[in-house]
Amino acid sequence: MTARRALVVDDSRSARAFLTRILERYELQVDAVETAEQAIEYLTRQRPDVIFMDHLMPGMDGFQAVQAIKNNPRTATIPIMMYTSQEGELYLSQARALGAIGVLPKQIKHADVSKALEQLHLHPGEPQTHTHTPTHIPQSSPQTHSPSHAPNQSAAPTPVQVQAGSAAPAPTETPAGRANAPARGPRSDVPFERRGPDRPNLPALPAEQRMILEAMLAHHGRELRRFMVDNLETQADRILGDMRLLLQDSMPEPLPEPSAARNLAPWLAAAGLLLAGVFALLWWQRQGELGTLNNRLSQSQQQLSQTEQALQSANAKAAAAQAAAQAGSGGAAGKPDGHSTSLVEPVPFGEAPLAGARVEEVAAVLARLTAAHFHGVVQIRSIPGRYCLVSGPSGAMVPAADSMLFDKCERVGNPHDDDDAGEGRQSVAFADMLSTARASAGYEIQVSAAEADDVARPYPAISDALTAGDWNRAAAANNRVELRWQASSP
Repeated sequence: MTARRALVVDDSRSARAFLTRILERYELQVDAVETAEQAIEYLTRQRPDVIFMDHLMPGMDGFQAVQAIKNNPRTATIPIMMYTSQEGELYLSQARALGAIGVLPKQIKHADVSKALEQLHLHPGEPQTHTHTPTHIPQSSPQTHSPSHAPNQSAAPTPVQVQAGSAAPAPTETPAGRANAPARGPRSDVPFERRGPDRPNLPALPAEQRMILEAMLAHHGRELRRFMVDNLETQADRILGDMRLLLQDSMPEPLPEPSAARNLAPWLAAAGLLLAGVFALLWWQRQGELGTLNNRLSQSQQQLSQTEQALQSANAKAAAAQAAAQAGSGGAAGKPDGHSTSLVEPVPFGEAPLAGARVEEVAAVLARLTAAHFHGVVQIRSIPGRYCLVSGPSGAMVPAADSMLFDKCERVGNPHDDDDAGEGRQSVAFADMLSTARASAGYEIQVSAAEADDVARPYPAISDALTAGDWNRAAAANNRVELRWQASSP
């Protein structure tokens, strides 16, 4: 007969060892692996009769492993039992939906394993244990009839065997004694059984009923002792397995001979001092190098910030000059064909869109349009960029570091997302300038707030390798103020 084989998949050594010991008592050959990937690789060489699968493991978890095994035609018919601390009807239904046949708890008992093996048709019988409880089954053996007894007279029952601590059975009545005994019935002179001062007076049971009752009590006593022995043995196996693993992991190195230790002590102390000195020197050198690198990094960041500000200022001036040229060249803004032009101003992170340098640029464009006798509509829109944000030292949201992965962002948005309209994103200086321009202009000025979906530069596709720097560069390009004007038809 081919030996039955089980595969245990669990990243806990103690859990694997404990379940392996229990399964081996049911005459199963057990193989164990630590991860789901090792289990799938094992199934390319072996085909076990059953798989006990843990749920939470590094890498592929138990549900993913079950799905992979069931999707493979070569391994789809192997029964899988989840061996995990997860519980509940919802988890059981999820496991069965993926192809597992049930859930075996980590706080396992011999009865749980026996029930699971019976469900898998792998149960060989009672497990082999080191403790055996003798079983005495009351039997009645026929006795040889003597010539003095009638042929139809029944044989006397054999006395019930009772273990220590149980009540002794009543003497067995012989057929002759039973014939001479008076008939039992509801009479006042029937003897009563008295076993204590608080015991009620009850009539003595017939010998046959007494034997049956004592046999039932002895059977229940044996079952109770067997249940207690199984539970104690299960707990003992678990404790011994855990202690054995702990002792193996924490086994100290053998100590050297006392004389050798005394001879090596000065040399070991000198070596320790030398190593400490070397480490201190390396640490001091490293601290000096880190200080120099920090100073260089600060200077580079300042230079980069100045360069960015100068570049933004140059771009703004160039755009303003282009807008002025378009507005003043040949009355382009007032052409009847409705030709439209625009100006785009980037907004640094954290600043209000309609504030700072944008106020001067917008005021300059409006002044040129007024001087050119422009008639039409001027639209001023603020579009927020959606940044990858994290919590800063002060608790405020700041852009994440460029090297950080995008999926680590705490929030994707803009500090001014809560502003509902363009007026909510403008400064007092911009509001004053706008009021003055509307009083003297012969055209309509509209201020609005656009949605973040109105992008000038597409955001990169989200993936596992996307960094916060790539995302925030697109967000900086989309965080802008647009000034558009279109002349009205005559």
